[in-house]
Amino acid sequence: MMLRLVTLVVAGLLTTGCGSGLPKTIRVEGRVTFDGQLPPAPGKVYFLPIEPAAGFPSRPAKGDYDKDGYFRATTFEPGDGLMPAKYLISIESWEAPPNMSGNPGKSYIPKKYQSPQTSGFTLDITPRTRPQDIRLDVVTK
Repeated sequence: MMLRLVTLVVAGLLTTGCGSGLPKTIRVEGRVTFDGQLPPAPGKVYFLPIEPAAGFPSRPAKGDYDKDGYFRATTFEPGDGLMPAKYLISIESWEAPPNMSGNPGKSYIPKKYQSPQTSGFTLDITPRTRPQDIRLDVVTK
């Protein structure tokens, strides 16, 4: 009898405790290219929410892109995606990163793309948006 009760309690916990309790996100992945070609090095894509969807909090996100330019957006957990909002996007990749000794660093990314306000990259995710596959082409010429 006691074993059956323990089994039922454990089964109940497993079936009701699976939710993360985090707000809904929409999977967003994509690729960063440079003039349509592979990037010179891995880097990061930053998503700055400028207008969250009704009922959703405003939360920035990022995605690390690999040597081939592929990334998955992360808000809370790796690759979980973006919360519904309108986003401005910026990109970062360093040949020599800035440091605390005053070196401003040397970026592979033209200054225009380093700021979400000037990059020209935007994304609109609604609660009904299907998973997205986006392309971000950095023009260096």
